[in-house]
Amino acid sequence: MTGPVGSGFERILTFGPFRLVPGRKVLLDGDVPLRLGSRALDILVVLAERAGQVVAKDELVANVWPDTHVDDANLRVNIAALRKALGDGRDGARYIANIPGRGYCFVAPITRLEEGDHPPPLAAPPVALSVPHNLPVRLTRVVGRAAIIRALAGQLPARRFITLVGPGGIGKTTVALALAEELAPGYEHGVRFVDFAPVNNATLADATLAASVLAGALGVAIDSIADLAGILRDKRLLLVLDNCEHVVGTAAVLAEAVLRGAPGVHILATSREPLLAEGEWVQRLASLETPPVTATLDAAQAMTFSAVELFVERATASVDTFCFGDAEVPLVVEICRGLDGIPLAIELAAARLDLFGLRGLAARLNDRFALLVRGRRTALPRHQTLRAMLDWSYELLPAVERAVLHRLSVFAGGFAMESAAAVAGDAALNQADVLAALANLVAKSLLVSDAGGAQITYRLLEMTRAYALEKLTESGDLAQVRRRHAECHRDLLVRAEQEWDRRPTAEWLDVHGRQVDNLRAALLWAFGPEGDASLGIALTAAAVPLWMQLSLMNECREGVRRALDQMPPGMMAADAVRGAEADRILRLLTALGLSLIYTKGPGPEIRAALNQALALAQRLDNLDYQLRALWGLFVETFNEGRYARALEISDRFRLVAARSGDPVDLMAADRIRGFALHLIGDHATARHHIEEGLRRYVRPAHRGHLVRYQYDQRVAASVPLSVILWIQGCPEQAMAMMSTAVEEARAMDHALTLGYVLATAACQVALLVGDLTATDRYVSLLQDHSTRHGLGPWAVLGRYFRHRLHVAREATAPGLAGMGAALEDLADLNFALRYVGYLGDWAECLGRAGQVREGLQAVDQALARSDAGGIRWCMPELLRVKGDLLLGDDVMGAEAYFHEALDWARRQGALSWELRAATSLARLWRGQGRQTDAHALLSGVYSRFTEGFDTADLAVARHLLAGLTQDMANPPPASLREGGVAAPGAPRPPSRQGWEAEVIPFRAPGVAC
Repeated sequence: MTGPVGSGFERILTFGPFRLVPGRKVLLDGDVPLRLGSRALDILVVLAERAGQVVAKDELVANVWPDTHVDDANLRVNIAALRKALGDGRDGARYIANIPGRGYCFVAPITRLEEGDHPPPLAAPPVALSVPHNLPVRLTRVVGRAAIIRALAGQLPARRFITLVGPGGIGKTTVALALAEELAPGYEHGVRFVDFAPVNNATLADATLAASVLAGALGVAIDSIADLAGILRDKRLLLVLDNCEHVVGTAAVLAEAVLRGAPGVHILATSREPLLAEGEWVQRLASLETPPVTATLDAAQAMTFSAVELFVERATASVDTFCFGDAEVPLVVEICRGLDGIPLAIELAAARLDLFGLRGLAARLNDRFALLVRGRRTALPRHQTLRAMLDWSYELLPAVERAVLHRLSVFAGGFAMESAAAVAGDAALNQADVLAALANLVAKSLLVSDAGGAQITYRLLEMTRAYALEKLTESGDLAQVRRRHAECHRDLLVRAEQEWDRRPTAEWLDVHGRQVDNLRAALLWAFGPEGDASLGIALTAAAVPLWMQLSLMNECREGVRRALDQMPPGMMAADAVRGAEADRILRLLTALGLSLIYTKGPGPEIRAALNQALALAQRLDNLDYQLRALWGLFVETFNEGRYARALEISDRFRLVAARSGDPVDLMAADRIRGFALHLIGDHATARHHIEEGLRRYVRPAHRGHLVRYQYDQRVAASVPLSVILWIQGCPEQAMAMMSTAVEEARAMDHALTLGYVLATAACQVALLVGDLTATDRYVSLLQDHSTRHGLGPWAVLGRYFRHRLHVAREATAPGLAGMGAALEDLADLNFALRYVGYLGDWAECLGRAGQVREGLQAVDQALARSDAGGIRWCMPELLRVKGDLLLGDDVMGAEAYFHEALDWARRQGALSWELRAATSLARLWRGQGRQTDAHALLSGVYSRFTEGFDTADLAVARHLLAGLTQDMANPPPASLREGGVAAPGAPRPPSRQGWEAEVIPFRAPGVAC
């Protein structure tokens, strides 16, 4: 009830940010009136008056539609509109709940301001009462368009004529209405909305008839355009011309006439293509924002993307039990991405939530037309289903544009103009026809163009593509267009390899990296029941460089396996195979071997593929593939820890490299030989080889070495050299080299080079130096990088280093267990590179945690593997760790191991290993009261360092020396220096195979070994 007559008081109900005035049927959001339909407002008044009570459906219908028979659908539609207007479900707000089987309940807290209260001032009546317009009532909140509406509100008064252009369902009318409402107060004579959609284009044969349609919206009668211009001449008015795509010509003539004759009139038009009228400014509407594919988001973060926000709002209005939390984020994001962020499609999908549920919606994305078949009953017919929307656009196309649209549907991703011409053209449709159709389809918003890269590319929205693919299938041309698509991409990839040396890396990847989705689609067809396996084999071979450069190693491996399986029987073993077939087989076998190395680790399948490739390359005298195969065999053997065999392969590699004449090949030969020598313990000769290679290195004019060797060779040389520098007592140089290598690898954006540097050196060197902050940074990079690119062995190493870092910081039991599990996984992969060093490190960590028995087992395993494989690079460290683990039970044995560690370190020139062994022995002697011997030993080693005094090992040694100096100044009582300690000449355990027997003598560069 309202207050007494003349009291001036109106009862107000407040809830959330809203104020409802039942007597005036006004709903305010703050001070802004919300324009709702009268039925929806009636429903709100009934529910709000009885807040907290369940109102039966029949009772609601009786109150809102008295003496009228309506079905439940009318009630549901108005309830949904009301929820949307209130933002029910947005930011957790709930207003109207559905009580199954009973009715509806207003559930938000409500405050009633009655007579005697002091109500806040009401806003002015809705704009519609003071500014004349015929804008349709907008029942839903506009989502994700605030920025574009704000920008256009500033532009339209100055530009006078703007056309909003975009595909069907993108929200052109929604934006136009919201913009018109915002601008309406600035136009003295209001806003007039003219919708051309219901008018058959056959009835608009000339601009005079179009003028009549506009005149009807203005409420005047005219005989000609001149009459219309005369009526509008003195008006300050905004005209909204909606849905002009089927009458673009007449709409253009009409707009030009009005603008010339009525300087105070502004025009806002919507169309799927520009009107191409004089004075027109075109604003294309983009899709709503969807999260990036790589993003991992919680619910709050996901809601910052407008496509997700729209889905959640509409889903909540459709199903009041829907709740959006972190668990729902992946499915909602998948749906929004699958619908290209198109608002209409998202609204239609949200409306089916009650039928399919969230998981069911996501599962049905491949059949969008079956999924999106029910929209608002009040919407235009073409907006009630997705298919109807696309039918509307399709029927407006000329025959040539229809044919081109059909054929472009075979592209699974972006494509260039030349590719479109190659695939869509035929004897009856020449290149000029295709390119003209391409331009028209872009103009009509059926094709999206992207000028942001190195070349203009085009793509079909997924909904349009699915629709066009149906039409192509119905036409009977699908098979031949699929074939042209596969042939086109085979040729593109062949050219891409030829361009690799001529284009900057970023540009090459930008242009050709976009072809991955099309490549996948073409291969799926080629190896399918309707395809052509021989074309698929050729396409796979052409794709290898792209897969390698994008580091899609798992995809490369499986693609190549499939192609090799499809080879005709006997071809692989045929001695006579030559020409293109031989090159193709070489490429596939080599790619299989290399991709297996980086995804599965060493194994017989790798050796079989690469040895077969090597034999064929030698028969064909193909130096390029001899080098590739030998390189792969070296890496496989090297990763297995068979360094003597790896040295033999490096000798064969150098012989072929000398014939190639490419300095990068010789540099690679120096590098791999140096790495192998380092791992058998000859650090000085190894360093000489690597530095000689770097000294002769000249940055190649071509980048073919990245295809041949997978890594940038100069950066890769830092991997063994940085570890050698640390071992030889140059920790600062080692860290500086590693930091530079990581930054260079990141700058060149080459995934395998960066993964190689991180996995095989950066994490290791940072730990050796004791820089845990740098270790953390490198380990995080490695884990993210190896996971993203499917680099299996390196992903395991990332786990190992992560757990090692936990142990270094906290000495936790889970960290120790994680180290052990990662080592088991490396053993299962047969990945032995630096494995003995990891075992020794784990053994030391186990001993420090009190698990001495387990530590001894681990270090003995490492020593056994070292003896069996001649792996001596960390022999001094393994012996020192064994000595430390024996200290509790066998002091004499421990001391003997420390002496042996010192002997090995001195013969290897391994100053850092020598410092560690000297520190352990000095600590033992200090406990035995031999401070002078301990100080002399440790200071003699410490004094030979010239850098790195702030690194962990030197800091420990310096602290121990200070303690020894203090001890010597204040010696303990003699009784404390007695107690059964080992004599200086105590026997040592039998020495392992002599160092001299392990050294492979250095030979001058260029001399065959």
